Amino acid sequence: MLLQELREKVIEIALKAQKERLISLTMGNFSARDKETGYICITPSGMEYDKLTAEDIVVMDAEGNILDGDRKPSIEHPLHCAVYRRRKDVFGVSHTHSVFAAAWAACNENIPVVVAELAALVGGPVECAPYKPMGSSELAETAAAHLKDRHAILLANHGVLAVGHDIEAAFANSVVVEEGAKIAYYARQIGVMRVIPEDECRSLRKSTLEKYGQK
Repeated sequence: MLLQELREKVIEIALKAQKERLISLTMGNFSARDKETGYICITPSGMEYDKLTAEDIVVMDAEGNILDGDRKPSIEHPLHCAVYRRRKDVFGVSHTHSVFAAAWAACNENIPVVVAELAALVGGPVECAPYKPMGSSELAETAAAHLKDRHAILLANHGVLAVGHDIEAAFANSVVVEEGAKIAYYARQIGVMRVIPEDECRSLRKSTLEKYGQK
C-alpha cells in the first residue's frame, strides 16, 4: 500500500480532533504531505472517522490527481492542495469547525491575541479570510492566498484552517486557535481585552521555534 504509515497517521489525527471536539460527525478534513514524494494523504468524503482504515485515505498529488485509493476525497481537497502548492514548508493541514473559532468566523472577526500561547504557536492574530462557498476552487485559492506565512486563519462563516510542519503540528495549532477563541470570547464579556502587541507576538513565536520542545 502506498504511504500506509502516513495514511494511518491521518486517521489518528482525525480521531484526536473528534475527541477534542474540534469537529462533529464527519465534518472537517485532515491531510499530510509525504516529504519524499510530495504526495498528499487526505481523509475521504463523508465517512465516519472511527471506521476508517488506511485504505480509505486517498493519496493524491498537489494538483488533485488521485494516485491511490478507491474513495472520493474530501470535498475540501482543493483547499489542501492549494495550501501545499503555495507553502513548501507545510506538511500537514487541519480544517476544523470548532465552536468558538467558528463563532468568530461567523462574525467575520479576527481572533485577537490575548494569551501568550496563541502568539507562540500561531504567531499573531488569527485573521479571517473572506467568505467563499465550501468545497469551491474560489475558497481554495482565497484561503491559501490569505494564509500567507501564517499558521492558521479563520474561514468566514465556516471554520478554521491550520497548518504545520507535520500533521501533528497542524492539529496542535487547531487546538490552540480554539482555546484562544474561547478565552478571547470570555475576556470580552468580562471587560476590556488587553491584546499582546505585534512585536511581542513575533518575539514569542521566535522564542518558541528556537527553544520549545526536544531537539
